[in-house]
Amino acid sequence: MTGFNLDPQMRDFIDSYLEISSLSTATSVSQQRIDYDRVVQHFRHAHPPGISCSDSVVVGRHGKIPLRRYRYRDGNDDALVMFIHGGGFILGSLDSHDDICAELCAATGYDLVSVDYRLSPEHFHPTHLDDVEDAFKHCWQDEVILVGVSAGGTLAAALCHRMRLQRRKAAGQVLIYPGLGGDCFDLDSYRDNANAPLLTTDDILFYRGARCDTDALPMDDPEFYPLVADDFAATPPTIAFSADIDPLRDDAARYVEKLRAADVAAEWINETGLVHDFLRARHASDVAGAAFRRICDAITRLARQDLRLRGHNT
Repeated sequence: MTGFNLDPQMRDFIDSYLEISSLSTATSVSQQRIDYDRVVQHFRHAHPPGISCSDSVVVGRHGKIPLRRYRYRDGNDDALVMFIHGGGFILGSLDSHDDICAELCAATGYDLVSVDYRLSPEHFHPTHLDDVEDAFKHCWQDEVILVGVSAGGTLAAALCHRMRLQRRKAAGQVLIYPGLGGDCFDLDSYRDNANAPLLTTDDILFYRGARCDTDALPMDDPEFYPLVADDFAATPPTIAFSADIDPLRDDAARYVEKLRAADVAAEWINETGLVHDFLRARHASDVAGAAFRRICDAITRLARQDLRLRGHNT
């Protein structure tokens, strides 16, 4: 962590995280899943009062897709939040972000559906995106706000591109430290944060490769790399959050630049002093807790169709 501007609370969080697991991409996928589950359980929090949840499945083109729906007792059905978890396309489940989903539901008041898409290496691109699209079509209502975290942010942006010309599409998207296909040799954040805590540039290259069953990545496919799209005009209003100490930081900034150039309402919020996976630090760090509240506010703003989005760098 030498050379990174971290406050003591974030340093303590990272130390605890690394004591539990380094989540090293040098180990097997099965071991990474064991380590990830250990991290999830360590930082897990109880659901807020008033939250209920239920599990179901939807049958998509590749088979059954598990869903978990959260409701808040004092909530409303003006909008639906669809949550797409992170985990580098090889990790994550309905349980990995369960407490985060419950708190997002309670804070915003909107029903939230979490999607358990298929993972690599058992399944490859575009199966992950197909599952998310099938779940979206099953759950669709007039106001659906996509919330994608890390790899889930990749899938949210890719889904918005795939469905850009369809009538039933997302009303907005909130992307949280998303990987959008930034050029590791072009963007500053990949160099400045190459060895950042909890996610390195080498990790990103591993996760990208894990998505495909071939060494030749589909570099020109916007459903794989949303940043390479040649048309962003039909993208829904977007608020993209990045962690400043994260190789993926500039992916979010570049994506918002392209949206705004296409006259799409878009805002970039860069969270100073935070690292990748800072959502898990929301109760351990005041800075991460404030960022989590901004994410909740972003969902509410998009659901209320408050399109007066700002160019913003917190």
